[in-house]
Parts: sequence; C-alpha cells; structure tokens
Amino acid sequence: MKPANVVGPTVRGPDFWGREAEVQDLWRLLAHGSVLLTAPRRHGKSSLMNALADDPQAGWTVLYLDVEYVETPSDFVTEVTAALLQLDAFRKLLRAAAGAPGALLRWVGKFVGEVNSAKEGLGEIKISLRDSLRDNTSWAELAEQLLKDLERFEGKLLLIIDEFPMMVANFLDRDETRAIDFLKWFRAQRQQPRKGHVRFLLGGSVNIEPRLERLRREALLNDLERFRLEPLTLRRAAEFVTEVLEAENANFESGVPEEIVRVANCGIHFFLQVLISECLTDARQHRRQLAASHVEPTYRDRVLGPSNRVRFSHYRSRLKEYYGPHERAAHLILDELATKERATTADLLGVLARADEPADIDHVLALLESDHYIASDGEEVKFSSGFLRDWWLRNAYRSRGRG
Repeated sequence: MKPANVVGPTVRGPDFWGREAEVQDLWRLLAHGSVLLTAPRRHGKSSLMNALADDPQAGWTVLYLDVEYVETPSDFVTEVTAALLQLDAFRKLLRAAAGAPGALLRWVGKFVGEVNSAKEGLGEIKISLRDSLRDNTSWAELAEQLLKDLERFEGKLLLIIDEFPMMVANFLDRDETRAIDFLKWFRAQRQQPRKGHVRFLLGGSVNIEPRLERLRREALLNDLERFRLEPLTLRRAAEFVTEVLEAENANFESGVPEEIVRVANCGIHFFLQVLISECLTDARQHRRQLAASHVEPTYRDRVLGPSNRVRFSHYRSRLKEYYGPHERAAHLILDELATKERATTADLLGVLARADEPADIDHVLALLESDHYIASDGEEVKFSSGFLRDWWLRNAYRSRGRG
C-alpha cells in the first residue's frame, strides 16, 4: 500500500514511509543499551518510536509513554507504573510476589488481581496511584523496587519515553536540586547489571544537553547511545511525494514530485506533506491538473501565507517560552541567517554588537543548533532547512527589532 497524505498526526502502518533502516538501526542499538533519540518537532520522531511499539522484535514487549507534561519524579514513576499495570505479564509477576513485603506491592496492591484495561482505565489507575503515594520523596524507593522486579519479566522490555527532555526541563524549572538527583538516580539504574531485561528509548524534539552543560551535569546522560533522525535524501523525498500523490489519486503532470521537493528544499515528511496538501487543494478548487508551474506560487501564497501561520508558529513562540534572556539574540541571529543564508560566528557577533545585545553567542548558537533551528557547516552556520528559512523570513523576520 502507498502512504496517504497524513498531515500532523503520528503516522502508522503503510503511512509510515521510508524509515525502515532507522527502525532496524534502533533495534541494533537497543540490543546493547538505552538510546537517546533526537529530532526536531514534526520530523517523525513519534512515528518512528511508535513503529517499534507496533511491531516489536521477537522476545520484546514495548510500552510507549508521552511525558511532556510530567512535572515531578513521583509523577514520572506513577506514569511508568500505570502503563506497566496494563500488561498481563507484569501483573502476573506481581501476583507471584504478593506474599513478599515491600513498598511497591503495598502501593499497587489493589491492581495485582484481575484488573485489566477494560475494567480499569489508564487514567483511573494513575489517579489512584498518585493519591496513594505517601509523599513526593518515596518515588525512588518505589521505582527501584519496580525495576528490580522487572528482572523477572518474561523476555525483554522496552520503555519508550517520548519528550523526555521536556520532562527534565520541567523538573529543572520546579526544583533544580531534585531534578539533578533524579537524573543521577536514573543513570545509576540504567547502569545496573540487569542482564538486558529493560531498555529505555528516550525521545525528544528539543535537546536538554546544552542546559545540563551549563550546570556542568552533562555526564548524567553520557551512558546513552545517541541517534539523530535525519531527513530523507532529496531523491528519496521525490519517491515519497510520488507515492503520496498516487495514493491520493491525484491528476499531476510529470515533474511535479521533483518540483515539490525543490521548492520545499528539504526531505522532511511533514513539510512535504503540507505542500502536497495545499497543491492538491489548489488544483481541485481550480479543477485543473496539478502542474509543476503551480507548485511555487502555492508554496508562497498558501504554505508560507496566513492560512498556515499558526501551524508553524511554535518556531517563533519557542524562543519566547524557553530562551529567557537569550530570546532577542536568538531572533537577531535567525533574522540574519534568513537574509544572508549563512554566516560565520564573527558575522553574527557583529550583528549582536550593532544591536547592543551582549549575549554569549556560543551558548545561543548551541541552543539554536540543539533545537534544530540551525546547522553548522564548517566555519559557518545556516538554517537547518530551506523550508524553515523561508517560513522565518515570511512570518518572523524582524519580529524583535534590531535595536
């Protein structure tokens, strides 16, 4: 089956296209240890992780959790425990240990019986577990017992923790000391000799490492294998566009897929699918065949225009929400790269100096690169994709002024 043009939601099954090699690469890495997966927002990270959950390798059980809005370590342990309690194998394991003393069994006691997802929803389990926690400091004892019990789990268990960096940022914002304690504890647990029973795939659309570097705590993640999700090559992107257009029964002339890729100037599924969607809508509204000459005007007028401004507004709002005193410097740098395409650090230092902006440029560039706004190219930096550069120039340029 060919992939449908799914714009926005996580894609699964036949709509998950062109990432078979990445799936296999992740399984190979997970055979040896836990993995930190990074990718910009809307680049297919969650779809890739769900592909592992939808089709586990033999001998593996996979659980997927999104923890973007989790704010404390105790809530994290609650989320993980509630998800595990949905598994028959885990409840069977707890029933086998029901006579043994322990804080974990006291905590989850009411769920050790015949409870299943049909009788007890995940939300109700979370509420019950959260309400029965003794205090916000008991999470470490409970989680340690939980992981120890999982040594007896039949087969291997993969816990996919989506938006892990956002969760850690929430912890740091609320209580920096407690957040560092959690990261120390979590690293120690990952390094326990548990015979490979449990692996973690920690995914994120932002990178927490620059913040940990500022705190001199980057070593707390140094045991994790790194996996960065890259865009499709332009050749593969054209194949993807062709298959999507065919799946949509589109009437298009020869050369349209290549023109869509050229205009979008990237191999990112989501950006390509937005452009495909707008091109098809324009062609159907005008009751005409989709021609290569229609692609660029549609891109300029519809994709970069007012109708799609909100769809991509997080690229601008993220700076305001998370960059704090570095927000203005980040805007100035992105404005410069939008007009000059690429620049050296010395060029950008001049931009900040003329704007009377005394920011630490190395730190700001590290933030922008780790958040996938920019890419380093030897001595120069540039926007990470042509699409993002075009959007910034049309919708965010000079939004903070130049002093």
